Amino acid sequence: MGDWLLYSFPLYQGLMELKDYQELMDDFDKVSKKWKMVSPWWWLIPVIKIQMERRRGYKILREATKTKSERHQAISFIDKATAWYFVSLAGWFKMITSSYETLESYGAQDNIWLLILLVVLMTTGGTFNAYYRIGGKRVHEKEEELKPSSEVSDE
Repeated sequence: MGDWLLYSFPLYQGLMELKDYQELMDDFDKVSKKWKMVSPWWWLIPVIKIQMERRRGYKILREATKTKSERHQAISFIDKATAWYFVSLAGWFKMITSSYETLESYGAQDNIWLLILLVVLMTTGGTFNAYYRIGGKRVHEKEEELKPSSEVSDE
């Protein structure tokens, strides 16, 4: 369970930081429509897929960022997103290892389908957890829950 948290919460942290850069992401989305998507088939060779996405992303960022400040913000975003991605990926690999070790302790280590099922369920649960936590509905509910009886306007 702890290793599942090492996957889910770094993913959540990364998603929260992505929301902090929403304006940059909106500009990126507008410009990115001009550039051809990299085929998902390249995930069969992940190293090439990542390199192709990076090249595409840099071209888009070059066009989307007009000032030095915007470029600095984009670089900061890339660095943070990359760091959280790898922390989450490390947690995911650890989660797989721990799942195998759990099956091994019950004598079920030869059941590869059970391992795959566990990993798929925990990955799905972790991803859902992260997206649920940043979702507008949950944030709104928490804001309402924390709202004092007499609120002062911040406008």
